[in-house]
Order: sequence, then structure tokens, then C-alpha cells
Amino acid sequence: MSTMSDVAERAGVSLSTVSYVLSGKRAISEPTRQRVLAAIDELDFHPNELGRALASQRSNTIALLFPALTRGIGELHLEFVTSAAESAAKHGYSFLLSISPDEDEEAVRLARRGFTDGLILMEIKLQDARAELLRHRRFPFAMIGHREDNDGISFVDVDFVHAAREALRYLASLGHRRVAFLGASDQLMAVGYGPAVRSLAGFTQAIAEFGVEGTWHPCDASPRAAYAVVEELLRKSPEVTALVTAHHEASGGMMQAARELGRRIPADLSVVAMTSPRQAETFTPLLTTMDFPAAEMGRLGAELVIRQLETEGGEAEPIHRLLRAELTVRQSSGPAPGRR
Repeated sequence: MSTMSDVAERAGVSLSTVSYVLSGKRAISEPTRQRVLAAIDELDFHPNELGRALASQRSNTIALLFPALTRGIGELHLEFVTSAAESAAKHGYSFLLSISPDEDEEAVRLARRGFTDGLILMEIKLQDARAELLRHRRFPFAMIGHREDNDGISFVDVDFVHAAREALRYLASLGHRRVAFLGASDQLMAVGYGPAVRSLAGFTQAIAEFGVEGTWHPCDASPRAAYAVVEELLRKSPEVTALVTAHHEASGGMMQAARELGRRIPADLSVVAMTSPRQAETFTPLLTTMDFPAAEMGRLGAELVIRQLETEGGEAEPIHRLLRAELTVRQSSGPAPGRR
């Protein structure tokens, strides 16, 4: 079995140079690095990963902490996870997904026990204690989402205020004057879940700006809950001609309720949702969306953590990325009845 000394002799370098190539702790010239890597291949050398991790006090792992709040992990969430994992692998890191009912304790546990070098936080609340705990411990982390106070913290998020406004602007331009928004549950609003609070703010601003009569309807993030809300809504308010939701899970239930009440989509009722293009094209009719950049957010969340880990001293300047959801018109929306 080959050893590091054998690799050093084959490559014509010192033992410490081989160690630095393997650990990445010091910059090595590219020609020298390539000689060492070639020697590793030729000798079929397999470094002891555990030993290297213990020696460097690094696990070469990043983790995504997903509390799930009141929901499970849906298909859109998997786009975040898959993209973050792919980005981690591209940069030479292993990836850990952690789900815990006590997200504050889980964040501390992962940071304290050395399971991971850095954390990605998801499902961010306006006052998110996990960020304070990690910032106090000076543990590398980034957020997919953002708080009210983001001083010194890197994050990537969608501009939910803009997304709600653009959805209403589009529907108003088609002549819709009675619009209903299926928003987050009362429970999520009560805990200050960022996307829920910002979607309501954008919707409230937009109905005033565009002269639309709009109503907000709390709804759990499930097709069954959306079905019940829309079924009751359309029975009581048949004059509603458009539905909007930031729940990607709600769209199927919304459309089913409308169809069962004899409302044709989009002839009688337009539907606009915030979800990824991939999910939008699984519906019939194809769903008009404010496109949710889940894959890009997962990738950037991982890169923001890795950037901290690979910056000397871990003092990377914080980066704030607020992405815009773009409108994609498909088959579920059209002019208001009477405007055709």
C-alpha cells in the first residue's frame, strides 16, 4: 500500500507539499500540484480522509438546515437541496441535509459537534434566532431568505414584494378587478415567516396602486387546504376572476376547486402562482407563474458559505442577493371575462 512518502518521492517534492496539496491549506503552484496528483494516480494512493479531517479540524462538509416549519419538504424544496448539494460537490465539499423540529437547538448542535464546517439556513423568519446563535459563535453560515436585521450576514432571497406586485400588475392589465390571494397560514404569519409577511406587503401595495379589489385568504400549504379555501371563496364571491398564490403546493387544489364549480381556466378564472418553471409545466393547463429561482438560490446559498470557509480568516464581506421572479405567461391566465 502506497504512503504519502511514496507520493512525495515519485513527484519529487517534500512530504509537506503533498500534505498541502491534499488539504488545500496552502497555495501550491499548479505545475507542482499536477505532479503530485499524477503521482497519487500512478500509485493508487488513498489518503485517510478521517485522519486528514482530524488533523485540519475540518470536516469538509456543509449542511443545509431545513426546519420545515409547519410543512414537509415538497418538490420545490428538493430543487433547493439538489442544487446546493451539486454546488458543494463541485467545490469539493460533502453535503448534509438536517431536519429537526427544534431548529434552534439543531443549529447549535451542528456547530458545536463539528459535523459541518458551515451551515445554510432556510425558512427564515424576520426575527430568526438561529442566525443570532450562529453569529454569536462566529460560525460560518448563510441564509436562503433574509431577516429584518441582516447586518454581517450573507443571504440570497427572492423579492416577494416585487413578485406579488408584478402578478397584480399583470392581472390588472388584463382587466381583472376582483382578485383573491391565497397567502400563508395564520401560524406562519404569527411567527414572522419572511416570504409570507413580504407577500402580504406586496399584495397590499399592489391593490392600492392598480385600483384592484383584492382579498387575502390564509391557507395552509397543501392542495387539500387550497381546495377548501377556493371552493368556499368562489361560492361566496363568484365575481372573483383571478387567483394568485405564493404557495407552489396550492395550485393543484385551487384549479380543481374551480373546475368542480364549473369555472373554466382561463376563460372564467385566471390563476397565477409562484413556483419553478419545472413545476409549472406539470399542470393542465400549464401554469402562469412568477418563476421561483429555486435552483439558483440553492447554488448561491452553498457558494456563500463556501466563500466564507475559503477566505483567509473567514472574514469574507457579507453578500446580499435579492433575486427577481420573472413573469412567464402560460395557459392558466387570460383577459378578464368580458374583455375577450
